[in-house]
Amino acid sequence: MSAHSAPPTRHEEQRAVAPIRWSKPNGGTVVALLIWVVGLLLSALVPLALLGVDPYQGASTGRIVTGLVFTLVGALVMVFSAYLLYRKTGSIGAAILAFVPSFVMGALGILMTTMKTLYGS
Repeated sequence: MSAHSAPPTRHEEQRAVAPIRWSKPNGGTVVALLIWVVGLLLSALVPLALLGVDPYQGASTGRIVTGLVFTLVGALVMVFSAYLLYRKTGSIGAAILAFVPSFVMGALGILMTTMKTLYGS
């Protein structure tokens, strides 16, 4: 046996594919994702607690406006964290995945306001 040859291995021990190497997020990425979750909770749970689940149940104008403000502020927090995530990772895909739900929450807040205003009278 020469010094340059590898020891014989069994066929089952040979790998056809390289092992998967999972990337580990750094601290800035985790912070940006936590800020995004806070924005999501702010834009979803606070208006839910203020206005309730039933869209046909009316609410006072002050509560409706407060719910819309919390929804839009939460959506802006989500946009800010998506921007931080993009700056930290440089991945446009991560930014798109964070931006899209923030715009959806803003649109849902406007729809919630419309439904509560129309059926509140």
